[in-house]
Amino acid sequence: MLQESLACGTPMVSFRVGGVSDLVRPGITGYLANSEDVQDMTRGIVQLLENEELLKQMRVNCREIAVEEYSLTLQAKRYAELYQSLLKD
Repeated sequence: MLQESLACGTPMVSFRVGGVSDLVRPGITGYLANSEDVQDMTRGIVQLLENEELLKQMRVNCREIAVEEYSLTLQAKRYAELYQSLLKD
């Protein structure tokens, strides 16, 4: 769901768990709250709601990163490279 949000140019607020930090880049694509810290999550949401310029810039950043790092062509190339490397082993 985070990748879809990124592709839509929507900044994300999420907890710092698993691979979330690969997509939620603090101050660039959203806010990354400490795991299970509701107050920290609240700070992130309020920060985006109250700072229109930050929200606007993060929207641009999200879309740019989605296009540059997660395009269908690039993803297909990465899968092909992965499969080729597995076949060599």
